[in-house]
Amino acid sequence: MIDFSKKKFLVVDDFSEFRSSIRGILRLLGVQDIDMAANGNEVLEQCRHKRYDVILHDYNLGDGLNGQQVLEQLHAEQLLSPHCIFIMVTAESTQAMVLAALECQPDDYLTKPFNKVTLQTRLERSVRRKQVLAPVLTAVESADSTAVLQACHDISQQDPRYAVLCHTYLATALADLGRYQELAEFLEEHARSRPTGWNLQALAKLWLQQGKLEQTTGLLTAAVRQFPMMPELLDMQAELARLNNDLPATVDALQQAVSMSPNTLRRQIKLACHAWLNNDPATAQQAIRQLWDIGRYSSIFDAELLWQLASMLSTATTAQKALHEADQWLSTIEKNHKNAVHLLPATALLRAVEQQRKNPDAAPSDLTPIVHSLTEHQHHYAAITLLQLGDWLAHLGEQTAAQALWQFAAQRHAGTLGILEQINTRLATYDTQPLREALALCQKAIALHYQEHNQAAQDLFEQALTLAPHLITLNIAAAHLYQDQVKQGQAQANQGLQACLKRIVHLSKLEPESVDFLQMQSSLELIPW
Repeated sequence: MIDFSKKKFLVVDDFSEFRSSIRGILRLLGVQDIDMAANGNEVLEQCRHKRYDVILHDYNLGDGLNGQQVLEQLHAEQLLSPHCIFIMVTAESTQAMVLAALECQPDDYLTKPFNKVTLQTRLERSVRRKQVLAPVLTAVESADSTAVLQACHDISQQDPRYAVLCHTYLATALADLGRYQELAEFLEEHARSRPTGWNLQALAKLWLQQGKLEQTTGLLTAAVRQFPMMPELLDMQAELARLNNDLPATVDALQQAVSMSPNTLRRQIKLACHAWLNNDPATAQQAIRQLWDIGRYSSIFDAELLWQLASMLSTATTAQKALHEADQWLSTIEKNHKNAVHLLPATALLRAVEQQRKNPDAAPSDLTPIVHSLTEHQHHYAAITLLQLGDWLAHLGEQTAAQALWQFAAQRHAGTLGILEQINTRLATYDTQPLREALALCQKAIALHYQEHNQAAQDLFEQALTLAPHLITLNIAAAHLYQDQVKQGQAQANQGLQACLKRIVHLSKLEPESVDFLQMQSSLELIPW
């Protein structure tokens, strides 16, 4: 029997009666140190000041952050030790709720109601797993990937039954060390001998990076058939479609994943963007409304989404209901998101459109301050926001400013599938060929990087950067190569990494590369100068 007397517990639920009930059960199990929280903000604050061994967290906390969003934020702020046991608890057993809870990868998942025996059994199982993995988890906490590999090897040698527990840590460590060929061999071996959803997803991701699109097509078809309730595999199918330049198939795969598991915010953001670029504003609007309903308290949510929704609705010039809704979203931005200074000129632009609609015979407003502010903040906007801003400037007669924003969107966001096609409809004479050549070189360089032909990859990246120096997709991909070289002791690669990040300047949280961008910026701070 496990001794829980010295372990620190945090119980999270919005109902005080349930918190008291769990405290009673934990007391019977010998737990002495028990803290309580009623909402996500309390959890984050308590975890900033205290390290817990076990967190029992209800999924649905009413208004505010839910359990999935709290867990994501704990990871983002690095407040959760790898040794900590995080158990998601919920009274609901709907598919959406279960998949959402599992996607954020808690240590366990528990459905209400449960009794002392059930809780004790789950806790003891999780504690034993953590005890076996303790050397690995300590190495993970120290960010020592070489030590992670050694600890995984030692555990597997001591008792082969525990080898499977090490697989995800081993794969992550190999990737962190840039040992991609070894990672491919490891994943391929286990995909054949003992396929799991996680293993097949990881292999599909690596093959896509290595440019093995045909092999990935067959792998994902088989994986989805074998694990039909795994939305992450549909995300991989969306990425495969993107690399094949198939925007409708990208949207279709994302829609399937969202219908299966709608509570994952980054997936909904991708769907909104790609649906709009695919000339399907209705699907984009639905995705943004869902994002508001389920994620407006999350750190992932950005008020720029509300501006995009208001912009889409404002195009319905004869539908009063849509225009009224657009006005409500703009009012929400003006009231609740005053600190988002880059949205102020964007909102003012839509207000100018609104005034023109109401008074078409009135003298046009002086948009010079708005245009100046939009240009000042242009690095903060997502790809489709830039396109929409240009559309509204053109609508109000500011054609030169509109063209400048569209060209900036092309030079920066050409790697977003559908952007260049949208640019061609707006700027028929704009030459996108250098951008397309840079993207083709970028894809070849990425494949070479993940096949560990790093010098050849670097040469192609540098060639591509001369064609499109501000392209986000290209700079992020090149930065990953330089980051691997830094980890491998090539100090001169640090200059290349810094140059890539400097060219990006800033990224909207709505861009899929924003997570990598922030992580690499943080890693730079740790590199000794």
